[in-house]
Amino acid sequence: MSHRIVPVLSAALTLALAACSGDKPSTEAKTPGPAAAEATPSAEAKPASVGDPAVKKIEGDDPSQERFSLTITPPDAAAVGAEGTVKITIVPKAPWHMNLDYPTSLAVNAPKDVTVPKAEQRKDDAVRLDENQAEFGVAFTAAVAGDKAFTGQVKFAVCQDDACAPVTEEIQFKVAVK
Repeated sequence: MSHRIVPVLSAALTLALAACSGDKPSTEAKTPGPAAAEATPSAEAKPASVGDPAVKKIEGDDPSQERFSLTITPPDAAAVGAEGTVKITIVPKAPWHMNLDYPTSLAVNAPKDVTVPKAEQRKDDAVRLDENQAEFGVAFTAAVAGDKAFTGQVKFAVCQDDACAPVTEEIQFKVAVK
């Protein structure tokens, strides 16, 4: 299968699992070539509580241009001194699929009172990585209670028969630790 690289510019997107500010971040994607179309994808951050996933989707003006969804799911309960895991899941939308040859990665920055044993993960560290989905588990242990704000970056590529779209997404999420 031959793939043509399509540049994708991604802007920071807030995926908060606590009270959200209500800002509406957006990203831009451009496809070069004679039949080029410019779309201005957008996603709305919605208030979510611990246990509810925050879903971020890239969508163009035409819903058929949607390429993937990115979901961040915190643990149902996080306690001081106990290990918890946040799931970060990427699911390509048909006809797109995960590019297994791309150097898929996840880097997470935790607050100073939280330990993350594997802050940088590569595709070999993924819980699941196949053409249908990529999933990373971010294990963490908090030393004190409170809302813990994490930031990071996920890199991956989705492809279809005649094009590939590399993606770099800035992520932010919170976990309530009791």
